[in-house]
Amino acid sequence: MTDYFYLAALGLVLTELTKGLSANGTPPVLQRFSWQMDLARFMWSGIMLFRIAYVAVLVILFINMPVEDRLSVLPGGIALGLLWGFIYWLFNRYWVGRFKFLPITQKRFETAAGNSVGLSEQVLGIDHGGEQKAFPVNMLYYHHQIADEVGGHPIWPTYCGLCNSGRIYDRLVDGNALEFTLVGAINYNATFRDHVTNSWWRQETGEAAKGALKGRMLEDMPCEQMSLESWLAKHPDSLVLQYDPIFEKQYMVRSGLLNYEISLPGWHMQASPPLVIGVEVGDVARAYDWNNVVKQKLVQDEVEGAPLLVLTDAKGDSAFVYDRVVDGETLEFEMAGDVIRDVQTKSTWDCFGRCLKGKMKGAELPRRQSYKQYVRAWLTFHPGATFYQF
Repeated sequence: MTDYFYLAALGLVLTELTKGLSANGTPPVLQRFSWQMDLARFMWSGIMLFRIAYVAVLVILFINMPVEDRLSVLPGGIALGLLWGFIYWLFNRYWVGRFKFLPITQKRFETAAGNSVGLSEQVLGIDHGGEQKAFPVNMLYYHHQIADEVGGHPIWPTYCGLCNSGRIYDRLVDGNALEFTLVGAINYNATFRDHVTNSWWRQETGEAAKGALKGRMLEDMPCEQMSLESWLAKHPDSLVLQYDPIFEKQYMVRSGLLNYEISLPGWHMQASPPLVIGVEVGDVARAYDWNNVVKQKLVQDEVEGAPLLVLTDAKGDSAFVYDRVVDGETLEFEMAGDVIRDVQTKSTWDCFGRCLKGKMKGAELPRRQSYKQYVRAWLTFHPGATFYQF
């Protein structure tokens, strides 16, 4: 009977450990498998029943064993109980999304005149309903999400450090403006739980992977990632989210990671992690190697019959993707020193797709939604992706 007691105690410990590792501190060998989401949801939903069942078995076994056996199992039982307590604390009170990455405590927006965020910082910007807002990426990197609104509409800016990817979604679902809590990392991507339906959502795709809304997709709202300097050059009247003073140290650590000034173990934080610019054209996902795009400054491509133009800004820290068709004409572009020109009219364009001088002055290239992120993350959610050959 003592053997069964130890097996039940060990089962309690391993079950708690499995629940914790299924979505927090998950080893890479598990992150690769699509069923990690199934395992995590099963363990998180059923962990209380597992705890009750194991404790009930332990109590029954302890009561029914001889007195001398009770004394013999006490030291081992206490040791395993302490181990369970440590694992419970680690994955429920410390190494878990809602405690490790605390939510923002104050949101304060300023115009360019009152802004204190560094101009070199990357931001996730949105222009909607006549209003523009910029969310510093190092803030989103730490918090993972900051629920807000723009132009009177509820939005959900998100960022996943494992993917190095930012997204902004419409968080209005069936008339409810959803609020979210970070669950953890599943399949190398941040996963959130909404407070209304308890569904679990993937940051990279906006898909409800588990729960009452399984299969639903949040609407992907057009956004751009670039330096704050570039964003304000494009949108001088934009509001900029200011740092929450409580978390400024955490923001600076994230800035170092984003700029590769510091590194941590793991594929997602290598000294020079491979980055791509990803874009979807119809059913085709196309990726452009970041380093090569920065080196060439201008890349022309055609995907599914759509002529594309990929540009970087002058400093090479922001990239943009546009359609090359203007008024039914497909334009060809070239670099003339640091100047972008179209071949047909020799008009001058800027990195924001605007014609500044020449025959086509005032024209704008249609922008394509694109994302700057790690190649592994792009391939995880776009397994059939194609790559531009430089």
